[in-house]
Amino acid sequence: MACFLISAKALERNARILHSIAQESGAQMLLALKAFASTSCFPYLRPYAAGCCASGLYEARLAAEHFGGHIAVYSPAYRAADLAELLEFAHHIDFNSLPQWQRHRATCLAHPRVQSGELRLGLRINPCYSTGHTAIYDACAPGSRLGIPAADLTAADLTGISGLHFHTLCEQGAEDLVATYHAFEQTCGHLMASPTIRYLNMGGGHWITKPEYNRPALISLVRSIRSRFPHLQVFLEPGEAWCVHTGVLRAQVLDIFDSLGYRHAILDVSVTAHMPDVLSMPYRPDVFALQQPALPAVQLPGGALPAVQLPGESYTRAGTPGQHAHTYRLGATTCLAGDVLGDYSFPAPLQVGDTLVLDDMTHYTLVQTTHFNGVPHPDIVLQRPGGHCDTVRAFGYRDFAGRLG
Repeated sequence: MACFLISAKALERNARILHSIAQESGAQMLLALKAFASTSCFPYLRPYAAGCCASGLYEARLAAEHFGGHIAVYSPAYRAADLAELLEFAHHIDFNSLPQWQRHRATCLAHPRVQSGELRLGLRINPCYSTGHTAIYDACAPGSRLGIPAADLTAADLTGISGLHFHTLCEQGAEDLVATYHAFEQTCGHLMASPTIRYLNMGGGHWITKPEYNRPALISLVRSIRSRFPHLQVFLEPGEAWCVHTGVLRAQVLDIFDSLGYRHAILDVSVTAHMPDVLSMPYRPDVFALQQPALPAVQLPGGALPAVQLPGESYTRAGTPGQHAHTYRLGATTCLAGDVLGDYSFPAPLQVGDTLVLDDMTHYTLVQTTHFNGVPHPDIVLQRPGGHCDTVRAFGYRDFAGRLG
């Protein structure tokens, strides 16, 4: 049976890195629940995070009930009933447009938590400075609905606004953040200098826990902002950085056959239902075959291993098509023609029943999974720091049948 296998030890590793950056720079480091929201894993992140950022009421409630700390909320739009509930427990609420802020301003400013300063209100700004590589994730792309262009703030009444927020990155380095911040300051520096503005949220998309990420540059930027604008709290809200390289998706080969010039291997997982970023990013995960005891060990270039390994197992890393002797097109059991992971080659032939390990499948996977086509949903298994594994969520037919009413 397929399962998502998450390493608590790897989560703690990333969390400690982010915590150290927060301590050195003075930034407040939030967990973006849109990337990872598995409550069973929160105890391994909570000690290192200042709180969570949420994309709406449900994520904010999850943060309040299961995580604690600071809760920052941003949504492109709020229903009045949702906003009324958020006013009771959130700490920052950021608005996406001036008409939306004007529509809700009186209600917000009349709330006791706003008047006491326990809850602050902000605006998301579009710095109109694009560094993204994938259009679907580029918040500064032409025609973007995300954030207010700085030029539109010139004649705006910002009474009651005490925060500024920009979020433009996706899987990017510190250099892109530095460049974006300087573009932002050129148009919004006068607002940042105002004593009424109390926080700056520089969003997510920062690959801080990647080995090649320029952490000194990030620390220097935050320190510089805090030195020049000492009245500002600086927030970062990475998502993927908390959980990159912390989990895998284990799948089983159900069938192997030749058709139209390809050798197909059908797996018991779906790209569309269980790892949609593979199609939308697009993203090509590393794949490993669980090596059978009868097979000789194969040492591949780089010697990489999956993010989570189980005791007593050994793995063979798949290569690009034709790199090794046996190439397969890895596909799913759904009816969608494009539900294909990709073409991979292996030194030894695959067999029905073999286990394949799809690497780095924690971030932006679990939060987006569906029950499309009735394909069984993989269980969620947590490898505790001591090495033993617990199934923290098992899915079955009732989850599928009860989902749509």
